[in-house]
Parts: sequence; structure tokens; C-alpha cells
Amino acid sequence: MASPSGYEPLLPQAPTPVVVVSPQFCAPDVVPLTVTKKDASLSGGDFTVTDPNGAVVLQFKGSVWSVRNRRVLLDAAGQPILSMHEKILSMHNT
Repeated sequence: MASPSGYEPLLPQAPTPVVVVSPQFCAPDVVPLTVTKKDASLSGGDFTVTDPNGAVVLQFKGSVWSVRNRRVLLDAAGQPILSMHEKILSMHNT
């Protein structure tokens, strides 16, 4: 069945949501979020994610000075959820 835009989805929709971190971060409906970069941040890699009411949902803490651009994703209470960093250059494609 064709979608309203006339384009077919690239992948079939999963019958159940795929949870990457924790089910508490999944919503049954689309939630518009706003990502704001903190201009006053000395690290240069801090972002705040807020909901339509302005409540903080997530935060990214990071440093542009780290070798692998390490970033930590925090929940609204400031507790770490996951850590991300760039892959070091390798001799083969992955």
C-alpha cells in the first residue's frame, strides 16, 4: 500500500518498538522536541533537549577538546544514560 506522499518506506515498520536505551524514553506518539546549544559552554559540546512545555528531557555534555569527541547523554535528572565517541581511524571499512 502506498503512503500518502506516494513513497514507500525504505524498511517495513517493526511490529513492536525497538528500544535502544530504556522503555522509559519511548512515547506512543510523536513528541516534538527542541535541541538548544548552550552558547556559554566552555566545552562547546553541550546541548539541552526540551519538550513543548520547556521541560528538560535530555542533555548532552561533551568536549570539543577531547580526542574522540566524547559525549555523554544525561536524563532530566542529570544521570548518565549512555556515552558516545568517534571511532578511531582504522585500516579497513566498517
